[in-house]
Amino acid sequence: MEHPLPFQAIDAARSRIAPFVRHTPLMPLPALRSDFHPNLRLKLENLQVAGSFKVRGVFNHLLQLDVAQRERGVIAASGGNHGLALAYAAWRLGIPAVVYLPARASADRERRIAAWGARIFRYGDAWDDAHRRALEHAAAEGLYYVHPFDDIRTLEGQGTLGLEVLVDAPCIDLALIAVGGGGLIGGVAAALKQARPGIRIVGVEPIGAPTMTVSLNAGRLVELPAVHSIADTLSPRALSERTLDLALRYVDDVALVTDEQMVEAMGWLWTECNQLVEPAGAAVIAALQSGAVDATRYAAPVAVICGGNVDAGCVFEQYTAR
Repeated sequence: MEHPLPFQAIDAARSRIAPFVRHTPLMPLPALRSDFHPNLRLKLENLQVAGSFKVRGVFNHLLQLDVAQRERGVIAASGGNHGLALAYAAWRLGIPAVVYLPARASADRERRIAAWGARIFRYGDAWDDAHRRALEHAAAEGLYYVHPFDDIRTLEGQGTLGLEVLVDAPCIDLALIAVGGGGLIGGVAAALKQARPGIRIVGVEPIGAPTMTVSLNAGRLVELPAVHSIADTLSPRALSERTLDLALRYVDDVALVTDEQMVEAMGWLWTECNQLVEPAGAAVIAALQSGAVDATRYAAPVAVICGGNVDAGCVFEQYTAR
């Protein structure tokens, strides 16, 4: 039976996108006043081009389009980070881009997307609503739809993060990865587990958007009636059949964290590591701080800090108001 995400395809994606993305640092922890595992290392995708891992999958799509499709343009629906990645990559390659955002996406992300020249539309309360409308728009105008997680090219691109980890931390035995639609954890887990089957893969979700937890427990795809979390990039109402299949194959466990725990973890990353990240980027740290994940049994754990697109202006306003 053909593998749903072959290692060779992920490796080919790494070569394809290498000129356009950063090999992000794998940072050891500084001397800390905390009980964290002394060997824990942070994969800093918040330092990635456009602020998150999303550019990996987006560039893997856009670099394979033919001339006619590039001229017609590309489109996506996003909670924010995928849209920002699409806008940046499309600008870099000279491709017209359209991004649909749900109403709850932050104004800061909208401004950043607009700065790269993409057309922006708001629709619906959650990513799933914007996604359906963006598909209609794509069909009407012949635009190429870049799915943030349910597409093999997206998954191959996100899997390149796992290959970087294997280069920088060949002894990794635990990977902590935030979960939205399952594209990041699906791609990275496929890369890691095909190279080293003994690596334990643990996902982290908001309690208010337990999309993967519910589907894994049911053994089938389940769409949540609603989601409620400050981590908007981790809050689709459903995975896809493709990402659920990868999770069933490769994800060993999923931990849940609260919004309050993610905010606390954001503060820790800023004060202890000088890393300004969004709630989704802090989710893996929240899981460690809260005890939802116990890393003490592992020799070489890695936590993926998936994105840093927090509204820095608000942070600075709060700071200067003190």
